[in-house]
Amino acid sequence: MTVDILVTLVLIVLYLFLGHWYRNRNSKVKVWPVVGMLPTLVSNVDRIFDFLTDLVKLNGGTFKFQGPWFSSLNFVVTSHPVNINHILCRNHENYGKGQEFREIFEPFGEGLVTSDSHVWKRLRKVLQPFTKNNKKYAAYLDRILRQMVEGSLIPVLQHVVRLGTEVDLEDLLHRFDYDYICLLTLGCNPKTLSVEFPVSETLKAFEGVEEALLYRNFVPKMVWRLQKWIQIGEEKKLSKGLKTVDDFMYGCISSRRKELRRSGETEAEVDDQFDLLTAFMVEEEGSDMSELGKSDKFLRDTAYNFITAGMDSTNVNLTWFFWLIGTHPWVENKIMEEMKANCPESIDGKMLYFSGEELNKFVYLHAALCETMRLYPTVPLNNKTSVEADVLPNGGHIGPNTRIFISMYSMGRSEEIWGEDCLEFKPERWISEEGKIAYKPTSTFVPFGAGPRVCLGKDLCFKMMKTVAINVVWNYQVELVEKQNVVMSSKAIALHTEHGLKVRIKKRQ
Repeated sequence: MTVDILVTLVLIVLYLFLGHWYRNRNSKVKVWPVVGMLPTLVSNVDRIFDFLTDLVKLNGGTFKFQGPWFSSLNFVVTSHPVNINHILCRNHENYGKGQEFREIFEPFGEGLVTSDSHVWKRLRKVLQPFTKNNKKYAAYLDRILRQMVEGSLIPVLQHVVRLGTEVDLEDLLHRFDYDYICLLTLGCNPKTLSVEFPVSETLKAFEGVEEALLYRNFVPKMVWRLQKWIQIGEEKKLSKGLKTVDDFMYGCISSRRKELRRSGETEAEVDDQFDLLTAFMVEEEGSDMSELGKSDKFLRDTAYNFITAGMDSTNVNLTWFFWLIGTHPWVENKIMEEMKANCPESIDGKMLYFSGEELNKFVYLHAALCETMRLYPTVPLNNKTSVEADVLPNGGHIGPNTRIFISMYSMGRSEEIWGEDCLEFKPERWISEEGKIAYKPTSTFVPFGAGPRVCLGKDLCFKMMKTVAINVVWNYQVELVEKQNVVMSSKAIALHTEHGLKVRIKKRQ
């Protein structure tokens, strides 16, 4: 009897493995019983974006990943332009963030990043007037950008020049971004970018929360939920970081409310202080804004979404930009030639500031920034979830409630889109024969998204990047420290470097 049971078990196991082998005999990725493709994913986690790029290249631009049984790790990854246009534009109503995304990114609350359908539409309707064609907001943006470049960035760079020491340029730019987005959103300057390079517990908390949320994306839901319940590992770090972040934001909200009550300011009287928080607080009753309410929770969620989306908006792009022009000096020379044609002859180290129209003259700089984002997009993966079953234009079947990752990183490395030289840093591909920026279909270049959910801050991002790049390149020589290992980090949602970008900064002669 015992022998019969043993033989039966052996035959069952043999049947399962033979079936597994037959079903996956032509597959490039092994699908194991019970655990699916998880072992392959884990073994490639340190090169996750290149790993996903390999998968989509081997599978015609779209690949279905099978996670462990009874887990939430099944997903589709695509970099195919027609699929991306279908998901983001033509059939965008069927592809939202989804319940699972909202659970993973619960710290964002009810904000633009996580909301769907009518909630998202109302939020965007409220926010768009503050970011588009608003003279007060535009004037405030210009003022604080000047303030940050002239009062923080340039003094710190001059200090580094005097010391003659190495500096982590990514850390420096990260501090710039963080201080700027806090001024823009909350009206307060944390002043993390100063010659002392102070330790900021709040900034560290934001970074810790980002790492923990990335972890949630690549482990089964039951695992991170258990860790959250018993408060261990990444979930303990997340809880601690969120408390620090919330204390900071609620403190800013409370302080601003008291200031407005004390001074009795109205919308007409806050021209000099038109950050997002203040603008919402003084919005007149009866507006779309007042319908949503002005609760501390709403203001916190809105501020959190803006800060987390904005604190990496330019520093990631500029870090890779300075690394790329440092390793491609002929590109930097062309940028300098363009600046000589458009910058004053003598400024003696003072700040250069251009209007949006004047910045349009810097065509080659714009092209170099676009080329940087093609190869190193700030957010390499865009997460969507299907509402109903669908068939993608390339023939792939999508079930209801299926997670889909649009890989912008893989798109930038696609020979079908960019040609055989797709791995080369070549700003010229963005310039037309007439010397203007060449149009690229939104389905092939989506660092700012596409369709109805295109990023509201695209123009601001380009203005910030160009302003910073012009002031740094025109006034300073940024020399890369030799023999450093500049690689992408797999520990953050944004495409940071793993070890920073060490440079020496010298006054340009």
